Formats: sequence, structure tokens, C-alpha cells
Amino acid sequence: MNDDARHTLLTRRRLDTHEEIHQAALELFEEQGVRETTVRQIADRAGVSHRTFFRYFTSKEQAALPGQRRLLRMIDTLAVTGTDLPSVLRDVEAAAEAAMAGENDPELEEHRRVVRLLAREPDLQALAASQERALAARLRARLAEQFQGRDPMTVLLVAELAVAVWRTSWDRWGELALEGEVRDPVEVYRRCREELRRVVG
Repeated sequence: MNDDARHTLLTRRRLDTHEEIHQAALELFEEQGVRETTVRQIADRAGVSHRTFFRYFTSKEQAALPGQRRLLRMIDTLAVTGTDLPSVLRDVEAAAEAAMAGENDPELEEHRRVVRLLAREPDLQALAASQERALAARLRARLAEQFQGRDPMTVLLVAELAVAVWRTSWDRWGELALEGEVRDPVEVYRRCREELRRVVG
């Protein structure tokens, strides 16, 4: 096996292990709650050692909420073409919409599971809020790289608005899902954007 094939295999194994731990955490939290679940139980369910768990996640809560991977990828590859504030915001919104799980995306069922957990688990809510602050800071840094010479407050506002609309969209989509109403997340995201523009004029 050559080095490239070995690297590909190791990467795939890491991703598989990451996903197995994540799924084990979700299952146990659904079955018995966050506080009643231990890291050892998650590791046992995933078929890994306690030590291996901590190579992938810093806490049991993080195992259930590994972060907004799609949004992080979007931020890291974001290319701003506009030079004025409205066009930059539109660039960010278009990229976020493209990163959002669509109606037929297999990840949507997992999003529903996470939404249900977030609705009843304050410990997970605190972690989700912390992750959103990190997303806003990362987006702000990315925009500052590409939107040079602009007032730092403008860059901060664009980053905070983008993350707020993303979060609000998923929150609303989750509320609808809990009520038994199936909606396309992209449709909800567009509706949130329209409502924001209506509110701020």
C-alpha cells in the first residue's frame, strides 16, 4: 500500500470513529439524558477506549454536538465578490444557503434528533451557544481577510447577522419539526432572511 492510499485509509477510519462516537452519544443522551450518561458509556457503545474518546472530543456534550461542520467549511472557503455591505451580506447568505441541508438530505433526521435533545438539555444549549460564538469569530476573521479596509464594526455586524440568521433558521425549523411539520431548511432560511429585511427596513 502506497503512502497516499494509507493516508486515505487512516482518514476514513478517523472519520468513521468520529461518527461512531457521535452516534453513540446521541443514542445514550436520547435514552437516558446527558447528566446520566458517562464518557465511558459512550466509549463502550462506540466500541472504543476511554482514551480514544478524548482523542476525538473534549467532553461528552461535544460528542453530541461536534459543531456546525457545514458552516465551518463554508466559512473556510468563502469568497466575497462584493465591495459594499449589502453585496457582501448577499455573498455570505448565498454561501450559507448552499451549505444548508436540503429537504432530501440524509443529515436532516440527525438534525431533528439534535433539536429534540437541545429542547430538553440545558447543558447542550450552553455548548451550542458557545459554538455559535466561535462560528461568528471565525466568519469575522475570514471576512476581515477579504473585506480589507472596511470598518471592523461593519465586518463584525455582517458576521454576527449571518450567524444569527443561520441559528434562527435552524431554531425555527426545529420548532416546526417538533410540532410535526416537515419543512425544507432552505425554505425556512430564506423566510428568516426576508423577515429580517422587513424588520430592519
